Amino acid sequence: MKKGIISGFVLCILVLVFTSQNGLTDENCGGEGVEVLGGEYGISNNVWGGGPGVGEQCIDVYPDSTYFKVTHSTHDDNEVASYPFIYKGCHWGGCTTVNNPFPMQIWELESAPFTWEINTEGVNGVWNAAFEAFFSPTGATSPNGGGELMIWLDYHGGASPAGSLIEVVNIGGIDWNLRYVVWDIWNYIAYQAVTPIDSVTLDLKDFIHDACTRGYLQTNWFFDNMEAGFEIWRDGQGLTSLYYSADAIDGAEPVNYAPIPFRLRRPRDNRAINEFEIEFEWTESLDANTDPIEYLLTLTGPGVDTTFTGLTDLSLLYDGTGYLQSDTIYTWIVEATDGIDITTCNAPFTFRSPEFTDVDSRSEIVSQFILNQNYPNPFNAKTEISFSLERSEEIHLSVYNTLGRRVQVLIHEILDAGQHSVIFDASDLPSSIYYYELKATSGLERRKCIYLK
Repeated sequence: MKKGIISGFVLCILVLVFTSQNGLTDENCGGEGVEVLGGEYGISNNVWGGGPGVGEQCIDVYPDSTYFKVTHSTHDDNEVASYPFIYKGCHWGGCTTVNNPFPMQIWELESAPFTWEINTEGVNGVWNAAFEAFFSPTGATSPNGGGELMIWLDYHGGASPAGSLIEVVNIGGIDWNLRYVVWDIWNYIAYQAVTPIDSVTLDLKDFIHDACTRGYLQTNWFFDNMEAGFEIWRDGQGLTSLYYSADAIDGAEPVNYAPIPFRLRRPRDNRAINEFEIEFEWTESLDANTDPIEYLLTLTGPGVDTTFTGLTDLSLLYDGTGYLQSDTIYTWIVEATDGIDITTCNAPFTFRSPEFTDVDSRSEIVSQFILNQNYPNPFNAKTEISFSLERSEEIHLSVYNTLGRRVQVLIHEILDAGQHSVIFDASDLPSSIYYYELKATSGLERRKCIYLK
């Protein structure tokens, strides 16, 4: 376990020693586990080591119920010392033996209902009451990377989850402080009730879904267990689990998760740049389905409206010489796509282009052509695109779809000054909105056309 800001990480190995006696067990003051409800659940009096501050701990358990109570606790330290808990599935190598649906890949999960009722009234010290689940890449019975998801219902004495506070989210009608941190071998995700509560019936699938949308969990990881207990730093005597029930049901249809939101880095927002050669950079977007991600960068402003597609790196070097106007505001934005869904960066950025140093430089980027609206528009199968050049130059005339992907190259050659036209034949393309773009050394223009079969 490794949960709180107060706590450190201590590796524990659970060794199950099952009991078959009826009624109340003898007070359990050791580290052995107890099988309850015929083996559907296991309860462990988990204590970490015997170092400074780690005292004795005893719990009462009824094999015919999911009840357990901390009857004796003398822990007194600044690090979490114990975790008495109940679980279904596999925990550090020990697995329940009856009605155990684990491991199960996340994408298979239809629902994971759980109910937990606790009593913490009058309990002193530093502790939490938390539901927990582990996720691993291979479905191993002991965590070997992946993720750990905690749901903190109650807490006392300054105990708080590790990780940075991301935001407050509402799941199951309850507000939770969401915290997240990446540890050495797994992602740690904690949902802490803003107002402590002592009884819940929730679906863990809702929390898993939220974590997947943020890229904290991956859908091909294995869901290994469902457990609930009390992490105790200090005291904790009297903490009681009154009732616990948990299950995982498979049969879900695969769900595609869009790439997670990401941020632009540079050029920084609302800043002036010194060079016309610009390096655009952005942060990585993750995908819960582990689909490969491509990026689309769109740059807009006077004389420029273009999209770069099929980008796999987190940067793009762009030479704006001959395209960007002097001392002018431009806007750029990046989208991430997994081939199905598209996610836009959190917010677009703007920058101001450099000033030209002389009149000759200024005249070089004045547009030397006119791009006309296609006719007819809307059109069926074919339409004419015309344009005029004031001087002979190399031009590129291409057509793009709404994702910014080029679908046809109409012209790529040096043309003389004067009027020109070309037929855009879209008979092999689906009905949609398309953009045709004329780019030359003297500038760039783009227009929209509508194809209706």
